[in-house]
Amino acid sequence: MSSYYWAFWYAVVFLTRLPAPYLKRVDDEVAQKSLLFYPVVGAVIGVLLIAFILICWWYNPQASPLLVAALTTAIWILLSGGLHLDGLADSADAWVGGLGDKERTLEIMKDPRVGPIGVLAVMLVLLVQFAGVQVLLEKVLLQQATSDWFYLTALILIPALARASALGLLASTPYVRAKGLATALVSGATQTRLLVTGVILAVTAVVVFQHKAILVLLLYLAVNVFARQMMIKRIGGCSGDTMGATIAVQEALLLAALTL
Repeated sequence: MSSYYWAFWYAVVFLTRLPAPYLKRVDDEVAQKSLLFYPVVGAVIGVLLIAFILICWWYNPQASPLLVAALTTAIWILLSGGLHLDGLADSADAWVGGLGDKERTLEIMKDPRVGPIGVLAVMLVLLVQFAGVQVLLEKVLLQQATSDWFYLTALILIPALARASALGLLASTPYVRAKGLATALVSGATQTRLLVTGVILAVTAVVVFQHKAILVLLLYLAVNVFARQMMIKRIGGCSGDTMGATIAVQEALLLAALTL
């Protein structure tokens, strides 16, 4: 079968806990091409979230947006296995505990234990994410305005945009670890792939986000640039944990920007 076929499933296995065909052998080519499917996997997660929301409304059209938002946020976490939140917790602990030292920061990131700063960072991001989902549901469910249904479709694009951050970081930032989950992906993050992916997502964002597209895209770029500068200044590049942290923060902030 085509290497792109296996690259898609490699991305699914790497980024989610969704069932997938058994991958007998994954070579570097498949791993590198899988980066192209990160936004696709994000979109799949979004489709599943929307399906869950619609099932809740079908079961009870008067379901509380607060409860549905809480359940949707929980499903969101379960679909990714908490992968990006783990990176956020590790990065937050390392940034505070590393005290500006590169080696100490990288050492803390490898520690499987989570400290209070990591827990606090995850709580803050999830709080914003949950609130964003709740407001989004209220706009659709309570107003019952056709024009507000684009907010639901935004749930497809936000996870896609967030996961595209990994491609952007790997294409523009040195990878700091000799070994790691993302090592095989580095050479696959080419400028051409980044450009094509960026154009497709930007055009889609304009269609989906409409009048809020500029705000959302500017915030998206600002977070990526700021995160990249922080990574270079502290550890000289990016790592799997810092990319995961960026994805988690992007999802929460993009939701907030869209629903404010």
